[in-house]
Amino acid sequence: MNETWIIILSIGYFLATLSLIAALIFLIVVAIELRRGINAFKEFLNVTKTKLDPTINEAEKVIHGVRESVEDVNEVTYKIRELSKTVEKLNFIVSELVTTIEKVKSSLSLKSSALKTAITVAANVFLENIKKGGK
Repeated sequence: MNETWIIILSIGYFLATLSLIAALIFLIVVAIELRRGINAFKEFLNVTKTKLDPTINEAEKVIHGVRESVEDVNEVTYKIRELSKTVEKLNFIVSELVTTIEKVKSSLSLKSSALKTAITVAANVFLENIKKGGK
């Protein structure tokens, strides 16, 4: 009877040890895949940053230039209103310029939103790939 218990317990310990080893191997594989995924995501972010930095810098220059232009146009509009009816036409042009600036700002906002969406989608795809076994 004692020998039977010893054999059963030995088999149990062996199976538990084997399960622990399998779990450790699985965790090591998962850690390696996570590291690969993180490195790929970092590379994606670096490439995205490299591509977007010139665009953002150019947009900032354009916005700064537009702001300066708007300030100048507002000053000129104030002075010219007193001269004649031609000022009304100039005022209309300035309004159209402001509308165009708002459209540019809206467009930049959409691009920012699209970037956030793209990063979210990329992260979701990355997580789905990890769930599927990294294939």
